[in-house]
Amino acid sequence: MYLFFDTETTGLPRSWKAPLEDLANWPRLVQIAWLLFDTDGHEISREKAIIYGLPLVKILEAFQEQLQMASHAVAHNISFDEKIVGAEFMRKEINNPLPFRNRICTMKSTTNYCKIKNRRGNKWPKLGELHQKLFEENFEDAHDAMADIHATAKCFWELRRRAVL
Repeated sequence: MYLFFDTETTGLPRSWKAPLEDLANWPRLVQIAWLLFDTDGHEISREKAIIYGLPLVKILEAFQEQLQMASHAVAHNISFDEKIVGAEFMRKEINNPLPFRNRICTMKSTTNYCKIKNRRGNKWPKLGELHQKLFEENFEDAHDAMADIHATAKCFWELRRRAVL
């Protein structure tokens, strides 16, 4: 099974190279969304949690439970999202199952496919750029975790269909 997830945060880390244990470095989770799919691309469940006013521990436990059902974790810029979620797991002293899953990053794995140039060659595509490349259209509500994760899942399954991933 594939668990797709996305986070929205209070900002960016001071250092991208800081270890996960440096909790002061990592911004706080404001919103998380995830979707669980079987290997054929059929959605199993839909979960969304907006942190405002809800107990973070309950949200993290629900995410952890669904993540444990998945063999793969998928995100656009997974290295960022996994650190945000990992830092929150550490803050709440909850076991983090993310490191034990196969991880797929739709951002890094599509750099050469999208071929968006910058000074150093091909740059990592933003989710909107990948979506535009695949479907010749934008998606609405970018930077909302649920909208982003639906777009990520749509891109992932299309990339699989095209044998890019």
